[in-house]
Parts: sequence; C-alpha cells; structure tokens
Amino acid sequence: MLLGPHGAGKTTLGRLLAERLGCVFAPELGAQLRRDALARDPGQHAMAPQEAFDDEVFRAELDRDVNWAPGVVRVVETWHPGNAAYARERSPAVLARWRLRLAAELRRRRPWVLVQPLRVRHDTALARLTEPGPDPGALVAFFRRVGDEAEALARAWRLRVLPALDTDDLAPDALVERVLRASRSWAPPTGSLGAEALVRKAPR
Repeated sequence: MLLGPHGAGKTTLGRLLAERLGCVFAPELGAQLRRDALARDPGQHAMAPQEAFDDEVFRAELDRDVNWAPGVVRVVETWHPGNAAYARERSPAVLARWRLRLAAELRRRRPWVLVQPLRVRHDTALARLTEPGPDPGALVAFFRRVGDEAEALARAWRLRVLPALDTDDLAPDALVERVLRASRSWAPPTGSLGAEALVRKAPR
C-alpha cells in the first residue's frame, strides 16, 4: 500500500510497481470520486466538509476489498488509512460510523499488508498541485497533514510500515527499485505462499 500526500507520486509509482510485480494496481478511489464531485460542484474541494462523499469512499473501498482474496498481491493507493485520515480532518462523524467495519477488515488483512509511505516537500507539492481550492498553500498543507495522519494511523493499526521515501528528486524507476529493496525483508504469514510465489500467482 502506498500512502502520502497529493503530489508525492503514489499513482505513478503504484502503476510502475504493479507492472514490475505483474499484479493489479488499485488506484485511489477518493481521487476519482472527487473528480466526479468537482464536476457537479466546483466548491467541493478536498478541504471542504463533505460527509456524504467520505461515506461513499468508505463504502466503495470496502466493496472493492470483497474481490481481493487474502494472499493475492495487489498494489493499492491510499486504502483505509488514507481514507480515514481524510475523514478525520473533515467528517469525523463518518469515520466513527465506519470504525468497526474498518477494524474488522484491517484485522483480516493485516498479515498481508505492507505500507510504503511517500513524502514530498511543500515547494514540490505546490508545483505538482492539480487539485482546485481556495488557497493553494493551505491545500498543500492540508494534503501533507493528511499524509502524515495516514502514516500514523497505519502504525496505530499495527500494519507493517517501511521507512518513508522522499520523492522530490528521484526518478520513478529509481523509486521503484528502492521500494522493492526495502520490501525484501517482508514475508507473508508462516505457512502461506512465499513472496515469490505470490508474485507469480498475482492476477494480471
């Protein structure tokens, strides 16, 4: 799983990692839903309170998890820690409603989840900003805060978290190599398929 603020390169890196591993890439659901929301109402930027939106993100993510068999390799962007970090910032009541469902899903998935946090400097994130909002600087600060919160939640939920990678000055291919090197120490649960077998069996 890739976590990090907008502009850190999660989508680019996720696609390259999935291609390298021969597995499925699951892009950030909230990003697509936000594009749809902005098409309907340009005022629904990422910082705006939007309980219905966050509710839909949790529902859609859990629905997508139904088709993810435990033990099958998948590169996923943001996932539940990132979605929960957004909701904690702008609609905590929604997060409270979904907390038990999320906890159950995380318990079921925990042995198979490896988290790679990504970080980016404020100036780089500002240059890469594509999201609309009333104040670009405040929007970048919001996204960076959400990224930090998502990483903290992943740790609090006892997911395996790799050291964070700064993406400002590294080419995507170099980032892929660093993630793969960092993940070599990870192994799936005892008695399960080995990591190499998982990669070979991952759906294309």
